[in-house]
Amino acid sequence: FITKGPDGKPSDVIKDEKFRKLFNILADKPETVAGFFVPRMLSNTKNNKQIAWLTTPKAAWRFTTAALRKDRLL
Repeated sequence: FITKGPDGKPSDVIKDEKFRKLFNILADKPETVAGFFVPRMLSNTKNNKQIAWLTTPKAAWRFTTAALRKDRLL
């Protein structure tokens, strides 16, 4: 997602409250996701192996507990 325009100001996407709410529920910091994916990618020896970070149950749990967590990333 583009969070800042060329002038350094927040983009229109970030200003949209619905987007911010959804983004804060589903998004993760890059270093968190990389810490999960990189070891699995390096140890993978199979072709076409699927490595999933945000599974359906995990996404459902995030929506269920969203009221308990505020503005995680934006």
